[in-house]
Amino acid sequence: MPQITLPDNSKRSYDQPISIDEVARDIGSGLAKATVAGKINGKLVDASETITEDCKLQIVTIEDNEGLEIVRHSCAHLFAHALKQIYPDAQMAIGPVIKDGFYYDIKLERSLTDEDLKKIEARMKKLAKTKYDVVREVVSKKKAIDTFKKRNEPYKVNLAEEIPENEIIALYHHEEYIDMCRGPHVTNMRHLKAFKL
Repeated sequence: MPQITLPDNSKRSYDQPISIDEVARDIGSGLAKATVAGKINGKLVDASETITEDCKLQIVTIEDNEGLEIVRHSCAHLFAHALKQIYPDAQMAIGPVIKDGFYYDIKLERSLTDEDLKKIEARMKKLAKTKYDVVREVVSKKKAIDTFKKRNEPYKVNLAEEIPENEIIALYHHEEYIDMCRGPHVTNMRHLKAFKL
């Protein structure tokens, strides 16, 4: 039965494990809509993270610096999802956040043109409008490697092989697209409304 202490020192008790999203909903619908992640005892995690014991919780929204960074990072995954739908043979490497946005290293048999970027951006907008859920799955190193071998993603295989055995490996499922990342990420595409390639 977790007791959750919020930043204003108010406490909320629950008789079963509860996700950060559910706590936000319990506080109010406006906060629930704005929640992109949370901090459990200072550690930044996905909003889908389940709280099983007493903790301090800070709910992170897009208005927070960390929230904006999470949205940008999730945009990188959305870019990869859209790109793979249009160019299924593209091989994905990494997609980090930078000061004012994000980028994604890819291998494609040709250079992307301005027209390609417009097409990818349009697909990103179409995907975001579906408001699909992003599902985090913690897997073994072997499963991560096998997953990316089957998907012909050699750069992801190399990244997975370099992860220490004791480190948590998370796969993020974006419908048919799967990426590997430390996270956190938005739990639903409804948060990704404004982006430009």
